[in-house]
Amino acid sequence: MILHIEFPQNFVAEEMARQRNIPCLCRVATDFELLFQEPLPVAAGLVTGWDSKLLNDRAMAGAGGEYTHYSFAMVTLEKMAPNVFKIMDLSFFNRSVGWSRILMNGEYGPPGDFWDEE
Repeated sequence: MILHIEFPQNFVAEEMARQRNIPCLCRVATDFELLFQEPLPVAAGLVTGWDSKLLNDRAMAGAGGEYTHYSFAMVTLEKMAPNVFKIMDLSFFNRSVGWSRILMNGEYGPPGDFWDEE
């Protein structure tokens, strides 16, 4: 997955992109939006190169509404070019099941086990 985002041009934003497990908000519908909010530098970007089936296998979708996923998340980025980052790690939070690992080291993690077999 690749994040296309324009961070503010300041030291805080540059240092933030070097951190692991940065808190963010992910909104997924037809597009996949990743947002950073206060107290971080405020920025929003689009994620490309994602697969809805693989995402749904790793994070429970919501019921109804505009977004299939509207989740607090943690992300680790690797800069590829100005305003372009590879998503190395990504986890979504769901109040029913806790943290779901979506990506680990740039690859999809194992599918989640959300449903009872009965």
